[in-house]
Formats: sequence, structure tokens, C-alpha cells
Amino acid sequence: MVEQATKSVLFVCLGNICRSPIAEAVFRKLVTDQNISENWRVDSAATSGYEIGNAPDYRGQNCMKRHSICMSHVARSAKLNGVWRFKSW
Repeated sequence: MVEQATKSVLFVCLGNICRSPIAEAVFRKLVTDQNISENWRVDSAATSGYEIGNAPDYRGQNCMKRHSICMSHVARSAKLNGVWRFKSW
């Protein structure tokens, strides 16, 4: 069997408590449902620092629960998150 190359996707938004963690959770579910999660490095991060350490916004959590999508997440900074791992050049 040919080994698949690992691909990376980093979702980024201002605080990493709403848009980017939702995108990360949905993408993780998609690749998991297709049995290709081992081929993907998926993460999310913030461009600012004022939400670092916080849980996702309750509205996003409620939305993910309604769609049965797991979203265990703590906001973190893109600067501290090793963004260099996601560079494609």
C-alpha cells in the first residue's frame, strides 16, 4: 500500500474561541468519517492573545452538540502554537 503524505490545515481567527475551533472540529469530523484522519494534522489558533486559555464560546459549543461534533478545545495563540509546522513552502 502506498503511504499517504501528511497534510496540514490550520484554522485561524481573532480569538480562537468561535470560528476557528468550529472549523477545526468540523474538519476533524470530516476526515475521521472518511477514515483519513491519520493523513491530516489539524489545528486552530488565534491572532490575538486576549482569549488564550478560554473554552470555546458557548454558542459554538451548543451548535456542535446539536450536530454531534466533538469540540474539546482551549484557545491558544498562533505565535505559541508552532505555526511553522503548517507552512507549505
